[in-house]
Amino acid sequence: MPVGDIEFPVIGNDALIPVLVVPHILIAAFVIGMSLIAPVSEYLGLVTKQPHYDRFARNAAKFTILIFASGSALAITFVLMLITLYPVFWSYLQNIMFWALLAEAFMFVGEIILLYAWYNAWDRMAYRKRLHVVFGFMAGLFGLAQQTFINVVGSYMLTPSEAPATNVGATFLNPTFVPLNMHRFVGNLSYVGFLIAGWAAWRYLRSTGEEDREYYDWMGHFGLLWGFGFLLLQPIIGYGYLKSIREHNPAAFDYLMVGEKSWLFNLLAIELAVMGVAGVAYFLHRLRFAVRPMPALRGAAAGALGFMAVFGALNAIPADANLVPQIGLVFAGGERTQIPLGDMYPWKYIGLIGMTFAGLFVLALYLRATARGFHWGRSSRWSQYALILVAATVVATMMTMGYARETSRRAEGPGYLINGCITLDQKITPETCPPVTGGSL
Repeated sequence: MPVGDIEFPVIGNDALIPVLVVPHILIAAFVIGMSLIAPVSEYLGLVTKQPHYDRFARNAAKFTILIFASGSALAITFVLMLITLYPVFWSYLQNIMFWALLAEAFMFVGEIILLYAWYNAWDRMAYRKRLHVVFGFMAGLFGLAQQTFINVVGSYMLTPSEAPATNVGATFLNPTFVPLNMHRFVGNLSYVGFLIAGWAAWRYLRSTGEEDREYYDWMGHFGLLWGFGFLLLQPIIGYGYLKSIREHNPAAFDYLMVGEKSWLFNLLAIELAVMGVAGVAYFLHRLRFAVRPMPALRGAAAGALGFMAVFGALNAIPADANLVPQIGLVFAGGERTQIPLGDMYPWKYIGLIGMTFAGLFVLALYLRATARGFHWGRSSRWSQYALILVAATVVATMMTMGYARETSRRAEGPGYLINGCITLDQKITPETCPPVTGGSL
């Protein structure tokens, strides 16, 4: 049998990879984000002496360890499938990215050791709390470093450096590495924050004891601060990432923004609007339970909610009536019917900037109220449904963004596993590949 011609039964090779990768990415992003948020919570508990922070951190560490094995098993299986089903691609990639993959493996081992040591030493280091917090932060930093080296590989596949493949520095610092790394770092914290809020809401609705209701009410607030706060950075960072793609892989940019898959960004705009509106609505509701009544702040937050809804709706307007042609969702002439408010410039920019400023305004108001304190355990059921909604939406958003980036590889010609170098069917195109030593491949 020719090398690379193995076909996975029933679902095929193309479907098998996302089946393994999607759950792995969702779990890995959770582990990395939580291993950064939980130590911060433990440190805040140490500084403020509030038991909610330490309770959350310990439970988060326990759950992270439990889910870590599942993500690792998926990653190992995924690599095995790449070696088996895509041997030409994997051989080329692992030779170029040898040092990045080796460093990622060491970071992975370090993360395992520190994460387990951090959790297992919780009681033993009860009187050396500051040192224990350091263990937690170190585990988070190892996880972050691991992700950074994986981002080297992922960014190189989309925008490989034009320098020789043996130029390690230029290869690693390829054009989209920095914006992708920033995007995923901020995205992980926002993603985990929203998941914390959604889980807390679910537990709040099922709790009957006053102590648990107060704790899960607080936990929903704590998670949403992380999720919503870091979400507000994504339009700026996402713009920088797209700009890098446009400059160094214009075919992929056009494919996503004005081509066959432009509907993905309309979907993403809807998801951002849902998270933005639901988040502001929750903050507005919580202001009712501030220890010190603040009617003026609530009135301002209500106005910001209206602006968030308007700007979110503006972002979701498509550029034309050709909505999702792949499934026949086309009306009124399709591409021939232009929708003026759907243009990227200036309307989408206005929508994104407006959502960002409205969100920052409400967040500032809410943080001011947070400094005075809230009465916990009194939130309404609908506010908890809003938290569950943002948790479900952020999972869909992660999948939408991941699919958008990966499907952009099909933008030109036969589609590329490594842009301009190895096609989706593992054919090397030496005339456009980065040179190995400064000459031809």
